[in-house]
Amino acid sequence: AATASPLWPVNAKEPDSEPLLLVDPTTLTMDPNSKKAGSSTFEMQMAIAAYCFCSATLLVINKVAVTTVPSSSFVLIAQFVASVVAVQGFNAMGVISDVEGLNIPKIRLFCGISLLFCACLWTNVKALEYCNVETVIVFRSMSPIAVAIADYLFLGQALPSGRSWLALLTIVLGAVLYVMTDDGFVIDAYMWVFMYFFSIVAEMVYVKYVVESVEMTTWSRVYYNNVLSIPPTLCLGLFFGEFNFLQDANFAWTVHAVGALFMSCVVGVGISYAGFNLRKQVTATTFTLVGVLCKIASVLLNVFIWDKHASTTGITALVVCIMAGTFYQQSKKR
Repeated sequence: AATASPLWPVNAKEPDSEPLLLVDPTTLTMDPNSKKAGSSTFEMQMAIAAYCFCSATLLVINKVAVTTVPSSSFVLIAQFVASVVAVQGFNAMGVISDVEGLNIPKIRLFCGISLLFCACLWTNVKALEYCNVETVIVFRSMSPIAVAIADYLFLGQALPSGRSWLALLTIVLGAVLYVMTDDGFVIDAYMWVFMYFFSIVAEMVYVKYVVESVEMTTWSRVYYNNVLSIPPTLCLGLFFGEFNFLQDANFAWTVHAVGALFMSCVVGVGISYAGFNLRKQVTATTFTLVGVLCKIASVLLNVFIWDKHASTTGITALVVCIMAGTFYQQSKKR
């Protein structure tokens, strides 16, 4: 994101839009109404890099985690608890000092975020139980077009430019080609990824709205989000019998299982902070698209460590989806 694209000159702009990938990262990430308008270029690069790293790796790590520990709810609760403990631990050690305690007014305001956040994570992990990583990524790649429309309807952003619509439509066409060539087509699997798709669109728009409206520090948002996500995840897990594996005599806590769960918790803490840190500086659509583009790293990791892959044509279609996103241009406020 810090180098110029040969396909799009630095000084060339279309009306009412901003190029997504330019030399100056502030054109990629800066929301016109953001209070961080004066953030340094280095700060912006670090925010993008941190989010992309966590987003790209967590998908693969979660796939391994739910394979070794057969309960998506257990894995998610472990990540939530780890994030809460990490925030309180950092606060106690003096590493951070801006964490707000829980209070009723902000709990009410934050409940919607936590429920949507929980829905996105839970449906994502459930989808990973029933289909390969590429399937989840391609459905995620279809979300920016829906978020762009919601951005216009609810958050005051201008509609994307013609160039951007072409990029988003190319992503959809690539997704259709992928589904048609997917050797692992399973109705239950696609039910979960469709649920993930709708959850991610709602979450992207609603969280951006709350982040702009409710004054909180990033670490406070991380704390509130994870604390309030534990109860609904626990209820879902109990309802679906996801904790029965703990009573299964055939299940054992192997070194591989503990290691996978631990790594998912570490990266879970990272994505909690990196996500909120980036959200406060970008539009909902740009944040969605940045997440999609960095998922190509997940595909590369998946090729090396997993044996359940899409076909060559399917992976090609996926790459088309991801690359088309690089031509998207962030719109301005109306």
